[in-house]
This record gives sequence, structure tokens and C-alpha cells, in this order.
Amino acid sequence: MRRIALKILLCSAVMLGLPKGHAAPTAPRITEISPILIGDTPVTLHPTGFPAVTITPFWRGNGNAWGYHLYAVTIPDAEQPDQADLVDKQDADPSAPLADMLADSPHTGEDAIQTVHFATARVNGKPGFLLLVTTRDMGLHPVPQPSPAHVRIYQLTREDGEPGTTAFTFRPLSTIASSVTTCHADIALSAATKIPFATWNGPQEPVPTCPQ
Repeated sequence: MRRIALKILLCSAVMLGLPKGHAAPTAPRITEISPILIGDTPVTLHPTGFPAVTITPFWRGNGNAWGYHLYAVTIPDAEQPDQADLVDKQDADPSAPLADMLADSPHTGEDAIQTVHFATARVNGKPGFLLLVTTRDMGLHPVPQPSPAHVRIYQLTREDGEPGTTAFTFRPLSTIASSVTTCHADIALSAATKIPFATWNGPQEPVPTCPQ
């Protein structure tokens, strides 16, 4: 997959969970984002500086329009190589519980409320492995109705081994608002990153369009 040179200017990033009286940290500089396509089978990757990472997708069918994908991200256990440890997602609020599974909300597929994607990139010049969760801010509006959206960006991080922590987590890196009001979360993601929908989702996926 070709590497897409891209700089996301995050001067307007929303930094959540910051205690009062503390200065906001400098927004990270994210460049060279290269989306990772995840189909219906596990994908194993080798991010710089980390053990092998396996992303395993699942489908939870509900018999209606509210089925959803689950993603388990695992890394081999350092002491028991025949076992794998889940990589948790850390919420922007440090007091919130860790999430060991990632879920999207595609609804009918034409009006996705939330999507989950992975990518490699450079963060402040260094290699990074990213998780991007794009969410439409629905409020009280019906699902098909266009709405604003935001993209939460997380970075795979090796933890320090303190009690109560996992070996690796996706830590919050930044939150950016999409520049469009839309019926599909991935349209918002493409607008926010300037990366075409087909590159995030694969050339065989139809490009979503909102009813005019």
C-alpha cells in the first residue's frame, strides 16, 4: 500500500480529561498516515518498536439493522508466548475503565454512526501505530439525518508495568472535529484526514453518499 504523505494540523484539537489549572499539552504532529485494511480475517502487523500485533474482526449480527463489528487487538504474552494479551483502549478520562474490545456502529452501512480504523503514521517524527474512532454526534436526530462528527486518535503505547495496567494500551493522542456534516462516519473521517474513503475501506467498497 502506498504511503500517503499527510500532515494533520491539530491546533484546534480537543484535549479531554485535562485537570483545571494545567496548561494544554502541545498538539502532536501526525504525518505519513497509511491506513491498514481489515477485512473479515485476522491481520498480523509488525509496528516499529513493538511485538507482533494481531487485529481480529468479529461480526455481531442482531437480526436487524443494529449489528456491529468487534475488534480484538492482541500481542503475544512476553512470559507465555503461547498466549496473547488484549490491548486495551484507554479513555480520555483517566478514571474511566479500560475497553478491551473495540466496537463500531454501522447501522445499515449507509449511515454509519461510528467506525473503527487502524493506521501507521509518524507522530512528532517517530513511527506510530494508530487507532482512529470516528463518531457522528447524533444528539436527538434520526440516524439517517446528517450530523457533525469527530475523530478520536489513539496511539499504541507500551506501559510501565504498574499494578492495574496492561502491558500495552491505545492511549488518547488527540481529538479533531470533522469539517463536514454528514450521514456516514467514514465520510467525516476522509474529510478530517484528507485520505479518500476507498483508501480507508478498500477499492471494492462503495463510496457512501448522503441523500440530497
